[in-house]
Amino acid sequence: MSSLPFNSKNYHILLIAFVGIGLTVLLYFINQQILAGIVIIITGTLLLGAMISADAAKHARPLIMADLSPNHREIILENTGTCAAEKLEITAADIDEPWHVERLEPDTTTRLMLPKMVQSLIVEVTYQVQDNPRRSKAFSLGRFEQDQDPFKPMFPLFGWKGK
Repeated sequence: MSSLPFNSKNYHILLIAFVGIGLTVLLYFINQQILAGIVIIITGTLLLGAMISADAAKHARPLIMADLSPNHREIILENTGTCAAEKLEITAADIDEPWHVERLEPDTTTRLMLPKMVQSLIVEVTYQVQDNPRRSKAFSLGRFEQDQDPFKPMFPLFGWKGK
């Protein structure tokens, strides 16, 4: 029984497809073409959702994001991916001691206290996923670019004045 070619997600996809097609054909033969069209649309939506869910489960990975807190005294580290990140090491420029986080589960946030308030900071996050090699990602935190006016011309036209 363990040598079946489909896993349980594929059975859900096949079940949705067969029930949707069967219901569509039944509604079409009893002269309910509008309802049959609605069933086709709902079946297609459910199939697409199930296929995306199966693909996300098959290719699970963490997505680590870092940001400064509004008071610039903490680093906010968040895993927005679909897999846990393990053995995180967070190093920051001009700070001697790195932070270590054992595990960061999906959709969770952790806050790391800074020794002093900073205006901008460069942070490198190194993590591991199960037994795979360690990965590293760098973040530039707190650097604000000037607001760009999308309507400002490349060169002054018609007496354009910067305000």
